[in-house]
Amino acid sequence: MSDAPLYAALKALSEENGLRFHLPGHKGKGIGSLLDGAMRIDYTEIPPTGNLYGEDGIIQQAEGLAARHFGAGSCFFLTCGATQGIKAALAAFCGAGEAVVLDRNCHGSALDACVLLDLHPTWVWPAFDGETGLSGDIAPQALRAALRQSGARAALVTSPTYYGHLLDIEALAAAAHSAGAVLLVDAAHGSHLRACGLPDAMAQGADAAVFSAHKTLTAFGQGALLLTKEGGKGFAQRVRGLTALFGTASPSYPIMASLDLARARLEEQPGAWPATVRHCAAVAARLTDAGFRVLSPRAGTDPARLTLDTAWRGISGHDTAQYLRQHGIEVEMADARHIVCIVTPADSEGDLSALASSLEALPAGAPLPLGLLEPPRLSAAMTPRQARFSLSETVPLARSAGRIAACSLSPYPPGVPAVASGEIIDEKAIEYLLQKGYNGVDKVHIVV
Repeated sequence: MSDAPLYAALKALSEENGLRFHLPGHKGKGIGSLLDGAMRIDYTEIPPTGNLYGEDGIIQQAEGLAARHFGAGSCFFLTCGATQGIKAALAAFCGAGEAVVLDRNCHGSALDACVLLDLHPTWVWPAFDGETGLSGDIAPQALRAALRQSGARAALVTSPTYYGHLLDIEALAAAAHSAGAVLLVDAAHGSHLRACGLPDAMAQGADAAVFSAHKTLTAFGQGALLLTKEGGKGFAQRVRGLTALFGTASPSYPIMASLDLARARLEEQPGAWPATVRHCAAVAARLTDAGFRVLSPRAGTDPARLTLDTAWRGISGHDTAQYLRQHGIEVEMADARHIVCIVTPADSEGDLSALASSLEALPAGAPLPLGLLEPPRLSAAMTPRQARFSLSETVPLARSAGRIAACSLSPYPPGVPAVASGEIIDEKAIEYLLQKGYNGVDKVHIVV
């Protein structure tokens, strides 16, 4: 593959078949498994391979190409997922012990950053759609007000959401800047938007964005990118040091090479994602005709995210996922009312047709009652850090009302905190967790 310098360098080095008296222990020789190909380019920090946390080298060349592709001042490869990038971004733009404004749709890793950095969150709440049970837009004026009232220097919002909703990042960035703050975007699920013909977070004016290249692009698991508008050398050195603080001292070379290849593939196959968008739209039309309510793709959503309200057809999301599993199909996520499918160029038109055919054959019934609960808005009794490091005990969820959550309750997926550490759990929160039921939260850690 052309113009993937890190991958090319690792491949050339592996073909020299030199003796490796350094880690990792497999020495690139493989063990007769499916992993052998990755083992050949699995190196450590030696002069020909460079150092992820250094200032110059082949890795930094690859990062520079990614920065150029995504229209950023700087790009930092991450081998510990978007979680590493979110923590590093918050550390870069917030001082320890300061306020931060967070979208209540944020990933649990943002709360972990609050614990580690002693950040004090002020929440902005997306609009709630009572007909679909999903969150929607964040009002720019609400973001501006939260920033001014809290004195926070940064806000973090999530776009796209797990269900595919896209925020108006341009308007939110303008609101943040008018309040003298920066806008950070958890765009973990949005690294493909530019390839689909839509502006991504960086194109819309975000000061920094985190892309999980493994979620929708071709990178290996844990491969992600932290992109920043600023590109000055001093700033880049500081951010790189923070990625090291929240990352591993032994970053994976196969993951980094896959990040390099993922960007190169976007550039070499510009028609791949538009074709995927067309195929996804065709399947959405088929499923609409079959009685499903398609929430994405449609206007204002990820054109390559297939989100269905299955209850509209008389079956829960959990039962739909189980039905598909019996037919050899796994979805990304299911909740009480929805299923979510991530669609990429790796899914052929035939694959999508098979998914549609299985869903069309799903026995239909009367639409299930809505019964959808809005996420609870709870009062905080402690900061996330105070709560997380307090003495705690484990109690059944049903007996936790009136107690302070020691740890955030972020059912996964999508990993969004229904209860943040330091908040007082109430009956509505318990009911909400029981209804959503992503992964059966039945016990919680509460402050003693």
